[in-house]
Amino acid sequence: MTRSGIRCAAGLVLLLSVAGCAPEAEPHPSAPATRPAPRPASLSAAELRTHLLPAVLPGGWTSRAEPAHERPKGAPAASATSASCLALLDGQSIVDASTTAASADATAMFSGGHSAGNGVIPGVEKLYSFPDGGAHRAVEDMRALADRCRSVELPHTAGEPAETAAFAAAEGPRLGDESLVVRASVMTEADGTEHADATVVRVGNVLIVFSSVLTLTPDEAGAVAGFMPNAVAQVRSDHPEPVGEGS
Repeated sequence: MTRSGIRCAAGLVLLLSVAGCAPEAEPHPSAPATRPAPRPASLSAAELRTHLLPAVLPGGWTSRAEPAHERPKGAPAASATSASCLALLDGQSIVDASTTAASADATAMFSGGHSAGNGVIPGVEKLYSFPDGGAHRAVEDMRALADRCRSVELPHTAGEPAETAAFAAAEGPRLGDESLVVRASVMTEADGTEHADATVVRVGNVLIVFSSVLTLTPDEAGAVAGFMPNAVAQVRSDHPEPVGEGS
């Protein structure tokens, strides 16, 4: 071995010996993970109401909470009849069209912007609380009901033109634990086809429902549905923003 090789080997031995004698770093204790307190399996009507949309919304929109309601246990569920199909036409009643009963509900009326009729654009938010597993079953019920109710003749008086409603379920916004949109299309001989959507998002045991009416334009309906992220944030928050109180 050459002198330079001996010096390199000696230096390597010295480096390894110093590294072997260095004290091991003591592990720092990690801070205990903080977990949010688990929510009750089913929120009461009063608790549900505090998670409605806040009183003040972006863009000058405002929201007003209605009185909340507890629902009697064992309340009869809907059946797969034409009557329950027609409940899909009213976005505010879409959850009641399912065969799974909610334990409480709360409603908020919100509005803002400028409608085509020179008024404000109206929106309706409904929250429903369910026992464990009930919210997911209700979403499945609504999806199945929309599939069964693809075409329904609407009640009309003699002499009036016949109207037919068609329903279809599609995937909803990428929010919450699952979601869907149920679209109602009403065909009339006089006015052609009008559409109204009910957007449903599940957050745990709570369903959030936004509904639009047939008279809204697509842009107006989109403005209403655009507040769904705000609604999801309110439901998930342990400290929701104050809701608007009725006058």
